[in-house]
Amino acid sequence: MFKTFSGPLKAAAVGVPAAGLLLAAAAATAGGFGAAQGWRWLIVPICVTSVVLAERYPVKIGPEQKVNLGALPCMVAALLLPPGVGPATAAVSVLVGNRFVKRSWPEAALNAGNTLASAAIVALVARPGTEGGAQEARVAAAVFLYLAVNLALAALPAALHTGRSYLSLVGESAAATWPALLTLGACAGSIEFLAAYAPVAAPLPLIVLPMIYRMNRAMEAQGRANEQLARVLAAQRRFLTDVSHQVATPLATIMTNLSILSRASRGGPAGEAVADSVAEAERMKRMLGRLRSLAHADEDVPLRRELVDLAELAADVVHAYTAQAATSGVGLVTEIGAPAHTNADKDLLREAVANLVDNAVRVSPRGGDVRLRVDRGAAGPMIAVADSGPGIEEDRLPGLFERFQRSDSGSGLGLAIARRVVERHGGTIRVKTGRGIGSTFTIELPD
Repeated sequence: MFKTFSGPLKAAAVGVPAAGLLLAAAAATAGGFGAAQGWRWLIVPICVTSVVLAERYPVKIGPEQKVNLGALPCMVAALLLPPGVGPATAAVSVLVGNRFVKRSWPEAALNAGNTLASAAIVALVARPGTEGGAQEARVAAAVFLYLAVNLALAALPAALHTGRSYLSLVGESAAATWPALLTLGACAGSIEFLAAYAPVAAPLPLIVLPMIYRMNRAMEAQGRANEQLARVLAAQRRFLTDVSHQVATPLATIMTNLSILSRASRGGPAGEAVADSVAEAERMKRMLGRLRSLAHADEDVPLRRELVDLAELAADVVHAYTAQAATSGVGLVTEIGAPAHTNADKDLLREAVANLVDNAVRVSPRGGDVRLRVDRGAAGPMIAVADSGPGIEEDRLPGLFERFQRSDSGSGLGLAIARRVVERHGGTIRVKTGRGIGSTFTIELPD
């Protein structure tokens, strides 16, 4: 595997461990191999075991972020063991842990060299047993340097391998992990302070580990729930699409036959039955169209954005619903307050507005008006659809935009489609209603 590395990557794979060995030799020369208390030698097996377990069971600190808790025992070993032993213990622990999870020898050696260099700096800056009031500051500085050097060296091979900017990788890694790293660093520093003044209490900071474990389990459970929900939603989208397509063909045949029967019927009970059947078939056709629209709106395919004039879009929708409104005795009025343009998927946005107009026409009484107003809102371009219907009951408002929230006037899909389309465009939709004064649905889109 090493032979496949590029020249700079080979240099890093050899140079980082070599630098770690030089720094460890300097720390051993400056601090020696003698421990302040005999119990500190127990840290050697504890460190090796802890790092192996940390490698085997990585812990999540976010939905897509993991942290290796092995940094904690490595810092503790560098702080509490003799300078000639602590860095070597940390490096050997990382090497064993990496090989335990079957990482390649070059990767394990690189990680061990990184740890050796970082731990050697800790041993040089804060040697165990150093007396004086500045010891706390020295330990804090040593922990910070461990985290900074470890992160900087870890980003180096990644930058060389991918060709990305080294500083960019360091910045991204620091931004993603700094809360967890500072927590581990503070825990290691606290253990060092307690070991110096109250050795019996030194393990107390480790109380954070069960909390991290519980948090990790909760995140794993949430991740599994999210995956199950995603599968359910995907199955729902497939179901909606399949049903709407499979029913469309036989429904078209039924409507054709009903049309023939309606022309042959001459009134009477048979004619009324055919007319009722035609009305129900038309209603089913509209519902299937909305099911297809809902499935399309739920898809994560990129929006086909273009510059859309909301005044032209409103005029287009009014033209499409003129016949339906005339049949219902409802007037359609367009008002342009100010020119409004937005970058949007025109077909989807038209579908959202059309659903609002369709609902408004159906709930408005004969002789009433449906008004479409295009203007500039506080956040950007807006289009509002106002009806002259009876208003919406207050108990329906919390779930008004939820799908299948059926009312007397529809299937409960139109508002769900409108909300989904607007949300995909980064906009908002809201309603203002009152009993006896009608409802106004307002769509606001970003500039």
